[in-house]
Amino acid sequence: MGKFQLPLLASLVLLAIAGARCSDPELTTDFAVPDGVDASKLDGNFFTYTGFRGGVSTAPGETGSKRATVVEFPALDGLGISFFLMYFQPGAVLPPHLHPRGSKLIYMIQGSLTVGFTDNNNKLYNQTLQEGDLFVVPKALVHYMANLDSDKETKVIFSFSSSNPGSIQLPINLFGSNIPSKVLEKSFGVSSRVISQLQSPHKVKGGH
Repeated sequence: MGKFQLPLLASLVLLAIAGARCSDPELTTDFAVPDGVDASKLDGNFFTYTGFRGGVSTAPGETGSKRATVVEFPALDGLGISFFLMYFQPGAVLPPHLHPRGSKLIYMIQGSLTVGFTDNNNKLYNQTLQEGDLFVVPKALVHYMANLDSDKETKVIFSFSSSNPGSIQLPINLFGSNIPSKVLEKSFGVSSRVISQLQSPHKVKGGH
């Protein structure tokens, strides 16, 4: 990852959201101890996460990511923060999606990234980010990200105002969740053939 110092930038990003209201329940103790764990036996290992070592593997034209949410890093429980590392290969797109439980702060490590979100009035707020830039996406708003550069990889880190922000991917949510085709046809004003084409990559296998 070159000269990129992950611990330093992680601290920078997390400090930037420290004043934001957390989506997690407020703690009444210094930190949350997992069920069945003796707090007196915890040490620095509990507060350390090494999952980002080695960077991220990505296929051509795709995205790849590693995450540290409360699921992967239990020490985050109740702290109102989580952290993602994501690589975008040239031409890679992260389709429209939202995070129902947290705002997202994006920090650009390398390359460029086209980002945008829409508000409740359907206004688009978009930007092309360069190395060193920050961009914030308010909680639960639909947004997208794309590396439109033809030959350079993009690397970004995300910090969230929740230890488990959740993610709803709209293409999968709409076309891979067995919503009746007639409902989708009426909603989007298109033919059954078009809906079938949109559903095809997201077919749910084996039901729910």
